[in-house]
Amino acid sequence: MYKYYYIIFLFFLISCSDDTATKEDVCDHYNSLSSILNSVIESQDYVTSFTENAEALTIIFHKRDTISVDLDCISNYNTNVTSALSIDLGDDGRLSFPYLSFDIFSVSYNPLGWTPLSAALKLNYVDDGTITITTVKKNNDGINIVKTYEHNDINTDYPILGLYFNHSNKIIIEWSNTSTTITDTVTIKTTIQPDHIPEIKITTANIQAMESGMTLISYRAKENPSVPFMIDQTGEVRYILDYTGHPDLKYLNYDVGMERLRNGNFYFGHWPTNKLYEVDIFGHIANKWALNGYTFHHNVQEKENGNLLVTVNKNGSTHLSGALTLEDHIVELNRTSGIVANIWDLRESLDENRSVQSVNLNAEYIDWAHVNAVIEDPSDNTIIISCRKQGLVKLNAQNEVQWIMNNHFQWGENRKGENLNQFLLTPLDNSGNKITDPDILNGLKSHDDFEWNWFQHAPFVLEGDRLFCFDNGDRRNYNGMEKYSRAVEYIIDQENMTVQQVWSYGKERGRETYSNIVSDVDYLPEQNNILFAPGSGTDNGSGKLGGKIVELDYDSKEVVFEVSITAPHIVWHRVERMPLYPN
Repeated sequence: MYKYYYIIFLFFLISCSDDTATKEDVCDHYNSLSSILNSVIESQDYVTSFTENAEALTIIFHKRDTISVDLDCISNYNTNVTSALSIDLGDDGRLSFPYLSFDIFSVSYNPLGWTPLSAALKLNYVDDGTITITTVKKNNDGINIVKTYEHNDINTDYPILGLYFNHSNKIIIEWSNTSTTITDTVTIKTTIQPDHIPEIKITTANIQAMESGMTLISYRAKENPSVPFMIDQTGEVRYILDYTGHPDLKYLNYDVGMERLRNGNFYFGHWPTNKLYEVDIFGHIANKWALNGYTFHHNVQEKENGNLLVTVNKNGSTHLSGALTLEDHIVELNRTSGIVANIWDLRESLDENRSVQSVNLNAEYIDWAHVNAVIEDPSDNTIIISCRKQGLVKLNAQNEVQWIMNNHFQWGENRKGENLNQFLLTPLDNSGNKITDPDILNGLKSHDDFEWNWFQHAPFVLEGDRLFCFDNGDRRNYNGMEKYSRAVEYIIDQENMTVQQVWSYGKERGRETYSNIVSDVDYLPEQNNILFAPGSGTDNGSGKLGGKIVELDYDSKEVVFEVSITAPHIVWHRVERMPLYPN
């Protein structure tokens, strides 16, 4: 386009070089070009420099086209390095070009070395305005990713995210304020996709019915370090955080995985150290905390007050038998001070001798609770913990049991001498009647309207009394004959100590969504969808095992997105849907 304008200018310059042409003729030709010059301005090019000799003013544009204007046609010109080059053409008017004596944008690929599908943009411009970054889709099946920033600090590096592996990525950058808009296009060539990215196969993608955002997979099959990545609705990897070679995190094992703080950064623990981390989108460590006297395992969760709930091993913790114990403490960490603000010792609140769900009381290290998750219930300042081997338990800030959601088989006393049977929830059928069959209560068989949670993961609450979890189904009904996992919703009536199953999905899928360990379930509020993500050992067909991510409409249970990911053993603990860009 600019070459076209340049050829027209050359044509006029040549035509005006005839010795018989008068000064008025030459300048008339230039004046007639004002509309073309205005078109150049509208196409959002800008001047980077100009030179003057005895005969002409030569203007050099950012896109490296040039225009020469005869000095006899110019009555005056002036510049402002962050505004415009103004050229007065005598009585016939003025032409004004956006003028910057420097490149307005500079881009650095993978700025810290840990995020090979990102770049950093620096705006070398002092005026306030907005920056819009568009990562252009690779093909017709892809999606453009657009992000707008308010620019008011020249020292800020703005993330460019959503690049594709092994691709010349086209990035459109637009800066604008109330008077000027400048657009540029850059190309960023990325590295090849690493071999440790698993096989990703999309089987369903109804994009209009899906929750917006990317799917963050806290990938576990890659070890030393674990490498989380995000995929888009087409299954393309669009973000990855790879700490290979990092001085602190080259052996990262985040166990359950990464999640995003309300401030937009990621956070996770590093098993089996005592360290917790907060990192930005480029992988820079923004904060680090040490839990002295404890080691991290499984899960860390942000509370509404900003503190962190953490599942931990307490150094030196012992069972009543004298053997050491594992995974039976929760701490609350004050993020500001780094001080442990509260401790929940499950040996004091639960029955450490209940062994019916695969607890080995003769082990050197007794893993009798195996806490795999902790969440806050802000409605009453309590926590809910998921003990793989004991069920779901609600505790108040004083470590007192509020209720236990698990089958009723062989519960005894805690160290305080409390009979824990008084805290067991009673199941209801669909009509609200109590289920009294001892075999159902004790988990020996299921009811048509109700099934217990077996070796569950990933609980969350909605509106106080709605509790969801991933029911793994391991050793279901103490026999393990039926192989299916479920996303399941219960209504808990704490006053009457009852529980009613009101929604579930997964039993109908059988072995293809069965995972006896790990796994996740989430609610997606924008579309009223459920994200169901069995994370290990699912049957992906043709003898392949791995994990599945299934997004379905809550009301109709219609699957709107499904992807099979083939990888060995634990593929993930957790999967999250979130915006690619933080905040």
